[in-house]
Amino acid sequence: MKASAPSLRKTTIAAYGLGDLGFNLLYTTLSLFLLIYYTNVLNIPPATAGLMAAGPVLWDALTDPVMGLIASRTRTRMGRYRPYMLIGAPLCGLSFVAMFAAPVLFPSSVIAVSVAAHLLFRTLYTVVNVPYTAMTVVLTGRSDERGLLAASRMVCAILAGLCAAIMMFPAADIFGNGDLERGFVWVSMLYAGMATIFMLVVVFTTSETTASIGSEPPLKLTDTLRFLRRNTAFWVLAAAIFLESIGSTIGLNAINYYVTDYVGADGQQGLVLFPLLVGIGVAIPVWTYVANATSKARAWILSGIPGILVGIVLVALAPTDLTMLAGLMFAKGFFAGAGPVLLWSMVPDTVEFGEWRSGVRDEAIGFGLIQLSLKSASSLAALLLGVILATIGYVSPEVRGAPLAVDTLEGIRFSAFLVPLALSVLGLVAISQYRLDFTLHDRIKNALIWRTERSGRTTRTG
Repeated sequence: MKASAPSLRKTTIAAYGLGDLGFNLLYTTLSLFLLIYYTNVLNIPPATAGLMAAGPVLWDALTDPVMGLIASRTRTRMGRYRPYMLIGAPLCGLSFVAMFAAPVLFPSSVIAVSVAAHLLFRTLYTVVNVPYTAMTVVLTGRSDERGLLAASRMVCAILAGLCAAIMMFPAADIFGNGDLERGFVWVSMLYAGMATIFMLVVVFTTSETTASIGSEPPLKLTDTLRFLRRNTAFWVLAAAIFLESIGSTIGLNAINYYVTDYVGADGQQGLVLFPLLVGIGVAIPVWTYVANATSKARAWILSGIPGILVGIVLVALAPTDLTMLAGLMFAKGFFAGAGPVLLWSMVPDTVEFGEWRSGVRDEAIGFGLIQLSLKSASSLAALLLGVILATIGYVSPEVRGAPLAVDTLEGIRFSAFLVPLALSVLGLVAISQYRLDFTLHDRIKNALIWRTERSGRTTRTG
């Protein structure tokens, strides 16, 4: 059993959060704009674009637990996780640039080179990001401090998202002199350089606990399977985030088309995405406080219910006034802010729950599987939205010669508001089955200490 880490310094909490500023400059850019980049900049048919976006993300999802297994069995003087960030961060940044440079350098093979570069980026992203997220467990053993680490990550992630949402298309237009293909390359170079620096800040300003470096023998696969099989809290959390992520990813991507085609405000997507992300950012301290005062799952539910009401209003009104739409998206962001904040503080708690139930502790596999849940949801969402757009007859503005049909516009509205609403309801039903509150977590920690003292040995860890 690992002893709880001493109280974290504020600088450590802030430095750790900077890592997500780097990761989300890259990840949020792709989450918000990759599909519309394929369809409206490269003029790729929607169904094909959906497959191009979905395939590499699915590969990313499948490699996450593999990376978790590798990281949890790594033993170095730097610890388990930081070596991967040190080596992988610069390569990840370069591969991000390659995603947007490839279509410009190889215009006769746009689809093939785009998919290849995307696959490379997703692989390197996994190599760096899974160890980063798993570091939460080895930085502190206290559930409240894990909440602070998660909040720090989310604040930085929101800052990155705001930057991506408001800057991407305008900056690409400016840097490319009206040529969005070349403009995206220049913006990707800027984002990749900034992201690499922020990731390396984490490497050089944090340290893993000595217990995490340990000399205990690596876990066997049967140990990991036992840890997962009995970890019901983890599987409830994974199911909830999977459902929520499908809906939010479809909604965020569909909003781009809604603003462009339904509202008729091409290039002004940031005016709607910006208040959404601001709402999430403003909500972070609110829902962190509510979670600490009640429980993490209860805070998730308390935020989700009014969030559903906002979703119903969006479905009913389908606003075309940008001011009204921005206000409703701010409200949606505020009430959606709990889930992403609480998720990353709940995963470490499920590590102790699994250890208590199974006698085995495997940190990285849990984070790897949560990443699998998130990214497989994103992959499925991209594929579904691509199919929806193709089914409703969507064609990019540069290619079509006439306004979109009414049924096509209604399909875009359906994708932007109704689909996310339905999946949010299902996600709340799932998280309502999560029973691991602060009281139970403290009892589990004490039971693990007692078990260790009684047996005179250290729990198998990974």
